[in-house]
Amino acid sequence: MKFPVKNVAEPLIFFVALLALWEVLVEFFRVPAFILPPPGDLYVAFTAKFYILYKHAMVTFIEAVGGFTLSFILGVAFAVGVVYSRHLQNTIYPLIVILYAMPKSAFAPLMVIWIGYGLYSKIAIAFLVAFFPIVVNTVVGLKEVEPELLDLARINKGSEFDIFRKIRLPNSLPYMFAGIKVAIVLSVTGAIVAEFVAANEGLGYLILQANYSLDTALALVILLILALLSLALFIGVEVLQRKLAPWSAEVRQIEGSF
Repeated sequence: MKFPVKNVAEPLIFFVALLALWEVLVEFFRVPAFILPPPGDLYVAFTAKFYILYKHAMVTFIEAVGGFTLSFILGVAFAVGVVYSRHLQNTIYPLIVILYAMPKSAFAPLMVIWIGYGLYSKIAIAFLVAFFPIVVNTVVGLKEVEPELLDLARINKGSEFDIFRKIRLPNSLPYMFAGIKVAIVLSVTGAIVAEFVAANEGLGYLILQANYSLDTALALVILLILALLSLALFIGVEVLQRKLAPWSAEVRQIEGSF
């Protein structure tokens, strides 16, 4: 399999051209650095504060991955329970759907009050944001099975566990991964929102400090790091999907709100 050089070259060329245009326009219009610094200032800010950025980025990474991992384990387990339990489907699942449509950032102050100021409240908020896409998409995937296929399995005396392992689970993987891709990115967003509310470390906390001191270059560097972190996690899920479910076609995830 050949490496798709064109897929990498085109966005790279566009990015370089965008930086050049940014540099020219800032210099031409003499834009103050505290409003929009030139790209060169971003490089200086990155190199000067590399260790600080790395330290805070690792905190945000731990919060996001911790929340996502918890949401994946509990989300998939809950989705299976909804599919096999009419009681959960009729009681808890409608509430989950309602909460899914609500802006989860509104829960951030409450999580800090209920859990505390430390790491666990940040993980809880990241979990809350990432939980719903996984549950909703996995439930849809587990249910979207042709009835004829289920009837055929039962005629051949297949147990419910066999049906789950050989039919429902493989069928749900494209839907599940669609939810995971959304969840892994939203977990980073959730961690940042939590750090905005109450934190003394993390990229969210650091970007607030940069804004207070009008260090726009540092703030933009942090935004770029967050974009790269989210992109790296998303690509990681893409690679995992191709390994575990290479047959799966693209399935559009169910939309929700943050």
